Amino acid sequence: MVTILITATQTRFATAQTANSNAGLHGGQDGMFDAILATPNYKTPVLPDSALATAPGLEQAVPAPQFTLNVLAPALYNSNAQFLSSGGSKTLEGSPLVRLGWASQLFDTPIRVSGAASLETERFVNAPGAAIDYIRTSARAQYVNPENDQDYSPFLSYVPRLDFDPTFANNFATRQDLNLGIDKVFNFDGDFNRVLFSGNSSGATVWSLGFSAGGQRRFRSPAPQSYALFGAPSASYVISEQWNASVSMPITGRWFDTTDGVNQRNLTIEPAAVVEYVIPSAWLGGGNAAQLLGSPAIDFFAMAERNWSNLSGAAYTQYRAGIFFKTGWRF
Repeated sequence: MVTILITATQTRFATAQTANSNAGLHGGQDGMFDAILATPNYKTPVLPDSALATAPGLEQAVPAPQFTLNVLAPALYNSNAQFLSSGGSKTLEGSPLVRLGWASQLFDTPIRVSGAASLETERFVNAPGAAIDYIRTSARAQYVNPENDQDYSPFLSYVPRLDFDPTFANNFATRQDLNLGIDKVFNFDGDFNRVLFSGNSSGATVWSLGFSAGGQRRFRSPAPQSYALFGAPSASYVISEQWNASVSMPITGRWFDTTDGVNQRNLTIEPAAVVEYVIPSAWLGGGNAAQLLGSPAIDFFAMAERNWSNLSGAAYTQYRAGIFFKTGWRF
C-alpha cells in the first residue's frame, strides 16, 4: 500500500510539471535567449544582463544611463514541445521576445544596476496545446571594475516570471529567482595573445572565454520551491565585421523542497551554438538607417537540453534549431 501511494504521488508530481506545456518546474526560454543576446556583436545593442560571461558589456561600466529595446523573431524546429520524457511533439516553433531594459552606474560607485521587462510567447504548429506566454522582469546589481573589464565581477539578481495560458489569459504559475553569482572573462586577440586590461577591451578582442557560476533560491507558486547551483562556460569568436560565432553550456543542479513526500533532484545541461551574420549597414541605406531599423542581425541557432532527474517522469531531452531575426535599439 505504501509503495502504491508513493508511486501515485510521484506520478501526480511529474504530471504537474509537464502540464501547461514547457513551463514545468525548470522549462522556459532563458538559456535560448541568453545565447542569442550574448553573441559578440557590438552593433546590435543589448542590455548588459546575461547568464553568459562573454555577453557584450557584461563586465563594463555604463558611462551614462541607457535604455535598450530588443526584439527577437525566431523560426525553430522543436523535438519535444512539452518537455516530456517520451512522446513529446516534434513541431515548428515561433517564440518571439520583446524586452525593454535600463542600465546605469549606481552614483559614483563601481556598481552597475540594471532592470528589464519582457513579453515572451511560445507557439507550436503541431502542438497548439503546448502554447504558453510569459511576463518576465529582472533587477540586477553587479560590480564592474572601471579599469579592467576582465576582472572578477560578482552580481546579485532578482528575476520574477509569470506564466500564462494564451493569450496572457490565466496566470497559472509564478516564480521568483534570487541569484548570487560571479562572472569572469578572458579576452584574446587574433593570435590568441591576452588583451591588455582596460575598461573596454572589446575593440581588440577576437576570442573570448568566460565562466559564470553561482547559487539560486527559487520561490514558486504553486509549490515546490527549490535551490540550485549553476555554472555556464561560454566562448565567442569574432570572425569578421559581419560574422561571429559563440558556444555555451549552462549546467544547473536543482534540489526541490519536499512536497507530498516527494523530493525531486534535477541536473540539466543546455549546450548551445550560434553563428551570427550582422546585416551590413550599406544594404540598409547607411548607418543611420541601420540604427533606425535596429541594426539587424540573422542568427543560426542550435541547442540541446538534457534533464536528468530522480523522478523518471521528470527526465527529458529536447533539441531546438533554426533562425533568429535579431534587432536592438539604444536610447
